Formats: sequence, C-alpha cells, structure tokens
Amino acid sequence: MSTSYELIYFQIHGRAEPIRLLLTLAGQPFTDTVLTREQWKSAKATMPLFQLPVLVEKDARGERRIPQSQAILRHLARTFRFDGADEEQRVRADVVAETCVDIAAGIGALLHGAGKGNAELADKYWNETWKTNLAKLGNLLASAPAGADGLFVAATPTYADVNAFQLLHTHLAMRPACLDGAPELRRFHDRMAALPQWQSYLGTRRKSEATVPG
Repeated sequence: MSTSYELIYFQIHGRAEPIRLLLTLAGQPFTDTVLTREQWKSAKATMPLFQLPVLVEKDARGERRIPQSQAILRHLARTFRFDGADEEQRVRADVVAETCVDIAAGIGALLHGAGKGNAELADKYWNETWKTNLAKLGNLLASAPAGADGLFVAATPTYADVNAFQLLHTHLAMRPACLDGAPELRRFHDRMAALPQWQSYLGTRRKSEATVPG
C-alpha cells in the first residue's frame, strides 16, 4: 500500500529537522510544508495538539496526522527499520535519543529566549553545561557495542544517530570549535555527514537558525 508523507513546520530546522533527515535517509519522498507565522494563526486549530511539527500520512485507508516530534521520529524509525535490530538496540537507541532531546532543550534560551545575546549566559552554557553534555554523549558513544563502528547503536544508523547528528550540527553552527575536545564525537558527526543518502539534501537544505555568537 503506497503512503505519502507531508511534514508541516516552520521555515527553520528546529524540532522537525531530524524528521526531515530520517525521511531523506530512508529514501522516502515527502512534502516539506512550511508555514509562516501568519499562516500558522489560521492553521493552528486544525492541528491535533495545536502545535508543530505534524506529520500527515495518506494512503488508501485515509489520512492520519501525527504530532510530537519524537513520536513522529520513532514511528518513522519503526516504519523504515531505523529503530534497531533487536530490543537491546532499541532500548539503547531510545536512551541516546532522549539524551539528545534533554540536551537540545537547554539551547532554546540561547537561540530564542532570555539568553539570546546574553554573553554571561552564553559563557556559562559553553563552559559548564556544554562540557557536561559532551561528557554524556561521549560516554554513550564510548559504550556502544564493538560492532557499532563509530555510531551510537549499531554499524548502520538508527534514528538516535540522526538525533545526535542534528544536535551536534546545531552546536557546530553556533561554535565551530565546540567539538575540538571531543574527537570521537567529531568523527561521528563527519561520518554521518558523509552518508551518501544525505549529500543532496545537506548541500541544499535551509541554513540553520543557530546563529548565536560563539
């Protein structure tokens, strides 16, 4: 049964970018619907939880609208087999993915909130928070099974690797030297960036909104 996919979000990377990356990795065409803030005012009431992103799936049985970025990501991971080969891998993927979600939540203030343009908060983030988060990610990468070959879960990417890649990409956009003390994470990022399925997309995707001075 043929299924079409439409991802609805704003014209930023944000919470939708790992979803775009996973669909691209799966070789699945999708419609990337971008709403302006003005369009969102009228569209909001039609969304399941009155928020974005939303994935719209259509097939012969009808239409389904899925909210919540991580629910969308896990659903697509199961659909396209990027969730791990067994329960041990699936649990590990979930742990890595949730760690990335926790870390990503901490950069919101730097990008959009009270910390935007605040040099003191930025210094605290990079010198304290980011160092702690680098250690968490580094420990998870170091504890990966021997056959994972530099990825977090297994020798082939999972949705958790997609989450981790986009998280690191966002930080590199803010501070290009942020991985200088974490060579294994840098190698992970560069390996993911070199995936052949992503080359066209990464070369043409919209610029990251992560523009906080480093």
